Amino acid sequence: MSASASAPAPDFDAVCVGLNVVDVLVRLPAVVTRGAKHETSGLVLTGGGPASNAACVLAALGARTGFVGRFGSDTLSLVARAEFTRYGVREDFFLADPAARPAVATVEIDPAGGERTIFYNVADYPWLRAGDISADLGRRARLILCDGYDVGGAETALLAARAGGAHRVLDLENGEPAALLRLLALGTDAIIPLHAARVLSGAETSTEVLRALAALTPAQLVVTDGARGCWALTSDGVHHQPGFPVAAVDTTGCGDSFHGAYAFALLQGWSLPLRLEFAAWVASRVALGLGGRGPHLPTRSSLIASDHSVFSLSLQTALRAIPSSPCKNP
Repeated sequence: MSASASAPAPDFDAVCVGLNVVDVLVRLPAVVTRGAKHETSGLVLTGGGPASNAACVLAALGARTGFVGRFGSDTLSLVARAEFTRYGVREDFFLADPAARPAVATVEIDPAGGERTIFYNVADYPWLRAGDISADLGRRARLILCDGYDVGGAETALLAARAGGAHRVLDLENGEPAALLRLLALGTDAIIPLHAARVLSGAETSTEVLRALAALTPAQLVVTDGARGCWALTSDGVHHQPGFPVAAVDTTGCGDSFHGAYAFALLQGWSLPLRLEFAAWVASRVALGLGGRGPHLPTRSSLIASDHSVFSLSLQTALRAIPSSPCKNP
């Protein structure tokens, strides 16, 4: 029997690596007087962060999902852990560190259109070290998803994933360009907001950006631009997926949920157009409530019960093939 034939099957569908955040979101009143007190119709405390939110999307959709992060015993760590548990993210890769605490962010949401302004603090954040990443990570998971904030942890995880043959999905929304380019070279799928892709490529339009970045990586490239949709480079040219129009309440986490949904679709073996269509739809659902893990985040059961008529016929067929009961986490 060959070594590959005797190797145990992955016990995770996906493991996410990146910034772990606790968000305080406030929907601003129509008129704000600085220095005064205001009642608001929306005030939420929730988990956040790009890879963290993507992990919750994957787990909610039924994927066996883990997250690599350091957790202390402070209030913020307790909130972050409880949020992961609520969505079904497993704790196998949680690292106990008495001195650790998540990053914290305050998100102000414009009541007209849902645009958000974020203030965050990463002072004393417990960035991952090389030894925090299990050497067998790439064999234990079918897919690794990393954001560009915790570069050291992401780079180690991506190398382990490459050695194990796992999919490597990148969320490169922010970071030092040289470090992000190193990560870009390690990914199989890279999803980058247009503003960040312009910085990395030196190009302007979505098509120009994609072609410039293609010279730097063999990864499947996707550039996103909010409600305007996303663009992906294919052998036949550039494919555009429009956004799903919604009356947005809050755009926090829409990009993160796009990444998580794309990764879920990749695990299903769906074609690139179906991955983009599904990811765009999930992102639009998240915009209907406060926070990246709001009440409209699709779950496995709500996805199957949702109105499939909004999808292409091909995606409708793919969705019907998803079992109603996902594999249980071992």
